[in-house]
Amino acid sequence: MGRDEIDALPVGIITLDLDGTILRYNQTEAGYSRRHAPAQIGRNFFRDVAPCTQERAFRERFDRLAAPGGHGAVEFDYRFRFPWGTERVLISFMRAPDAPRIQLLITWPAEQDGAFADSSSIAHRSARSKE
Repeated sequence: MGRDEIDALPVGIITLDLDGTILRYNQTEAGYSRRHAPAQIGRNFFRDVAPCTQERAFRERFDRLAAPGGHGAVEFDYRFRFPWGTERVLISFMRAPDAPRIQLLITWPAEQDGAFADSSSIAHRSARSKE
């Protein structure tokens, strides 16, 4: 996909290297997080952009995928803490075998009803409800 196509997707997409440095930050994520996308490139996601994600449960999921031989996908609910309030999101980490980067997808709730809007999150909620 090209940059314009990635920017137009309805989910936030942040591409991270294996140390957590931001390589790509799409416009959807910039809009939700109220950040200027180009200014995020080169910053460490965990330390500089979203320090609330340094908590153990979040960081360990990333570290497992970033470890040598790590690959696959991980999804989990999370609450981002912003100066204007807390936002519930669905986090998805994805890494292909031997890839030098991890894709971080952030699904934000639909404004009208607070529910997640895309099909992957609907499937995620459905699977969780069967547990």
